[in-house]
Amino acid sequence: MYSIKGKQAARIEPVTFSELNMTENDIEEVLRNSIDMICDEEESMLIVGRQVRNEKNGRSDLTAVDNNGNIVLIEIKRDRKDIEHRKEAFEFQAIRYAASYATIDKIDD
Repeated sequence: MYSIKGKQAARIEPVTFSELNMTENDIEEVLRNSIDMICDEEESMLIVGRQVRNEKNGRSDLTAVDNNGNIVLIEIKRDRKDIEHRKEAFEFQAIRYAASYATIDKIDD
C-alpha cells in the first residue's frame, strides 16, 4: 500500500486494527459510515440494523440490504485471534445467523 502526495509515492507499512487500538465497535462504526468500502462498482448496500438480535439471542454486527434486495449479515472480527479463540468455528456463527433470517415467515418480521 502506498500514500501518494503530488507525484511521489511512499510505501505505507501495514498495521493491524489491534496495533491501532481499535475495537470491533470502532471498526463497526467505520464500516457503518463507509459501507461502500466493501462494495464493488456494481453493488451497493444500505445498513438497516446494528447489533440485531436473532431468535436465539445471537447478534449480527451489521445487517444490510443490497441493491438486489438480499439481506447481508456482516460479522466483524478485529483480528485472527478473535476468530481463533472462539468456542465454535467462525463459519458456524455465520450459518446460525443466516439460518435465523431464513425462518422469517412474514415480510413485516
